[in-house]
Amino acid sequence: MTVPPLTFFFEGDDFFWSLREALSAAKRSIDVVLYYFGSDRTGWSFAHLFAKKRAEGVKIRIVYDAVGCRGTSSDLFEELGRNGIEVKVYNPVFPPTRHFGRRNHRKMIVIDGRIGFLGGFNLADEYSRWAFGEKAWRDTGVRIEAPEIVRTFQEIFEEEWQGRRPSLRTFIRKKIPRPNWDESDCFAVPNHGWRRKSLIRQEYLSAIARADRSIYITNPYFIPDRGIRSALKRGVRRGVDVRILTAGETDVRVAKWAGRATYASFLRAGVRIFEYQSRVLHAKTAVIDGAWWTVGTSNIDHLSFFRNLEVNLFGRNRPAAEILAAQFERDLASSKEIALPNWVKRPWLARVRERFFFFFRVWL
Repeated sequence: MTVPPLTFFFEGDDFFWSLREALSAAKRSIDVVLYYFGSDRTGWSFAHLFAKKRAEGVKIRIVYDAVGCRGTSSDLFEELGRNGIEVKVYNPVFPPTRHFGRRNHRKMIVIDGRIGFLGGFNLADEYSRWAFGEKAWRDTGVRIEAPEIVRTFQEIFEEEWQGRRPSLRTFIRKKIPRPNWDESDCFAVPNHGWRRKSLIRQEYLSAIARADRSIYITNPYFIPDRGIRSALKRGVRRGVDVRILTAGETDVRVAKWAGRATYASFLRAGVRIFEYQSRVLHAKTAVIDGAWWTVGTSNIDHLSFFRNLEVNLFGRNRPAAEILAAQFERDLASSKEIALPNWVKRPWLARVRERFFFFFRVWL
């Protein structure tokens, strides 16, 4: 679904097809940041494509996260290296570094400095019906061909590749730009990982505070902090239709349990909560008032907002928002709404489990 210069994807096979097409046409460079690069059919198919493009003279650099790829066979990365592809691992577990516990959760690809790909999709079988079957994960990604946005992607990658971080002095002086909506209606916003300095969280809070009609959030690991919870409840009191779509089936059950600890408070405040059924939901999107929207890698939890490296695309244009809102409605049709009368009757053991993991939410 396209709103030039953006093309949105809601299934992995569609995303991978477009990505392969763009990679095959690459002439100069391919820069990749991934949380998870699977050593499965999908992962190896991209590894072979990268090797083919390197043989054609295209410069290829890949950054992958050490924890995200803990289950990936070293054979894949060794094969990439043998083919002349430059590969770096982010924050190895051993030996520990001063950034221990911080992960690179970005999934971003830049091709020839003119095409960018972003979203929740990792290069792995879980996202492909061809490889994984009907249980393939539901995710959202976007292809971007806007020069200014792709330029920001390239700057983010170069910062990653060189291992640079903005200095504390730079951050205090606020030289890291926030979107100026008077200049453009679409921005890429990175999270530089400084505690309590999440630019992505600030954009969420600002948009939620301005909402006067609707707030539709899709997020699989939804463990909002007090500020986000309060902002959403204030929205309901203003008459805003607030709906949260999160994962029913999940690959991280402890995060699901921690998130469920917030349900009763939300439901009593009038927030509607839905859990996606039948397959894993992994998309991270939001649409507010049918105009403001975001797609990216950030979950709504402490790790994404305050610890991990993330990047989201934010926009204020109705055509793109309408595409994402329509997908939100389709997802609701495959979801189960949580009703307060039934929720408060759930077993006491479930409540204890949820409160227990909510206590450890900053690490989930």
